[in-house]
Amino acid sequence: MDERRNPDDARAEAAERDGVILLDAPDNGCFGCSPHNTRGLRLVWRQGEGEVRAFYTAESHFRGAPGVVHGGIQATLLDETIGVALHRAFGDPEDLFLVTADFELRYRRPVPTGRQIELVGRFERREGRSYFGSGSIVDRTGALLTSATARWVAVPAPEARARPA
Repeated sequence: MDERRNPDDARAEAAERDGVILLDAPDNGCFGCSPHNTRGLRLVWRQGEGEVRAFYTAESHFRGAPGVVHGGIQATLLDETIGVALHRAFGDPEDLFLVTADFELRYRRPVPTGRQIELVGRFERREGRSYFGSGSIVDRTGALLTSATARWVAVPAPEARARPA
């Protein structure tokens, strides 16, 4: 192994080969996807055929009603999953910056805390600067619990937005 190589890069490359989507850049503090944010969701996805999937078990401190995942957490789970699906559909280029513009959520059945659920995200289509995706939360039997659709919009790189005019 090349001693100059960052061991985190090697781990990320190995994960990619296994279909794992690991967003562990040292500066990633995202509430949804960062493994470094100890108060976050720490989501990890797998690339599927035209979709991304993740398994997740919500802890009780993410509850709304007793035993039920808070609706805002469900929205975050699906927003993150759809975003990853959109980026992955285009090979996750470093110069593609997307932000959520519209998000529609449908709560169908209670999502339980303390039980494993599956998150599924799909790229649907692109229209100009708009990227459309869908997502779902399903239980272990495959029953649909929550579904969402979203439109994300391409924006300039954060460095470009931060430059003085």
